[in-house]
Amino acid sequence: MTAPTSIRGSAHGAPAHPRRPNRVAAVVNEYWPRSHADLIVGKLIGGYEVMWTPIRPHIDVESLYVHDPGPTDIGARVAADQEIGLHPSVEEALRRGGPAVDVEGVVLIGERNERSGRPLELDERGRPIDPRFDFFMRVAEVCEQDGRPIPVFIDKYLGRTWEESKAVYDTARRLGLPLMAGSSVPVTLRSPTQVSLGACVEEVVAVATGVGEAPIFHPLELVQSMIERRAGHETGVASVQFLSGDDFWSAWESGERWSAELCDAALAAVPHHDEPPRDFYARRHSGGEPERPGPSRPTGAGEAVIVEYLDGTRLAVLLLTGYMLRRSLAIRLRGQPEPLVTSSPTGVKLTNEAMGSVRPAIPGQAKPSTWNFDHLVYFIDDFMQTGVPRFPIERTLLTSGILDAAMTSRHRGGALLETPHLAIEYWSMTL
Repeated sequence: MTAPTSIRGSAHGAPAHPRRPNRVAAVVNEYWPRSHADLIVGKLIGGYEVMWTPIRPHIDVESLYVHDPGPTDIGARVAADQEIGLHPSVEEALRRGGPAVDVEGVVLIGERNERSGRPLELDERGRPIDPRFDFFMRVAEVCEQDGRPIPVFIDKYLGRTWEESKAVYDTARRLGLPLMAGSSVPVTLRSPTQVSLGACVEEVVAVATGVGEAPIFHPLELVQSMIERRAGHETGVASVQFLSGDDFWSAWESGERWSAELCDAALAAVPHHDEPPRDFYARRHSGGEPERPGPSRPTGAGEAVIVEYLDGTRLAVLLLTGYMLRRSLAIRLRGQPEPLVTSSPTGVKLTNEAMGSVRPAIPGQAKPSTWNFDHLVYFIDDFMQTGVPRFPIERTLLTSGILDAAMTSRHRGGALLETPHLAIEYWSMTL
């Protein structure tokens, strides 16, 4: 076994906004109503809210490339309505039809979703095949050819495999491309908001709901955004294992793989069905629900991702889809008798629900379930102006690597995978 390679990085504050709006290109795989392209690019065009305050974007989306428009595509219509150049390739979107890069930033969204009107194409591990890696490498090639390193934002994880994710990170560093990535979850309102800087974190249990990669990646991001501030800074992950079926329920009952106390605290923080989860799944499946066709993908019906960090911190992400109605986590801090418990409602802001030190909405003005994208767009807007990410790219590199290892472990029947390549070391005092 080769020695781990340490990857070092840091997060810094952002300089003042430039005087004129920067021109930005949007490179997306698909653009349908309520797609990530619609919810991110649409808000960069039309505006967004932060803490109930409307904000006009400080950048201008000047060009758009839609790689694979489906039957529900609205990208061409948006481009025409907003007088945005619709281009036939990544290269032309960056150059806007000219001889060299003619934008100051690019937003990459490689989403692949059945709601586009087309079936998903999956790899052997059940992961959707998307073009995010190809998008980035084409952007990098154009920037290198034209000698114009510009800020690049990538929605969610960096690549579908560890090799892709690491290549994106290394290429950005080699070319001096400012890089920011991730989802809306770490920047969505939650209460409590953060782990104290320098706290001693011992263990985390997260409970989540959803189908596919999202119920794994989103809790990983949320947890990482909090525990990366712990004493000693982030030093990376030693092993990852995916548990399901009998292995999951044996771990649930034994209490050896994660703390039952933390699990109970996380469950108590958010709504879920009244009966115990194992009874819930037994009852739900007793009716003989048909199996979903196609390659098997994570369903969240009694599954877990177990992560052991190099500094001894333990994490368990418990996937209880259908049973959980929200996402939450509980953190054991050394020296504190009670766990720190936080919940992430994604974007939903109900008028009758306090969010903890956040001004409540005006009665009758509930926020939509996609409000969390407004918060992400705020940071993208800032990054496209300044070229300085407000949170470290190493966070997304690490969560991308953990997700990749979890999918490989699942594909190998729950094998425990040692991950020396995830000795990713960085410092963060930000979100």
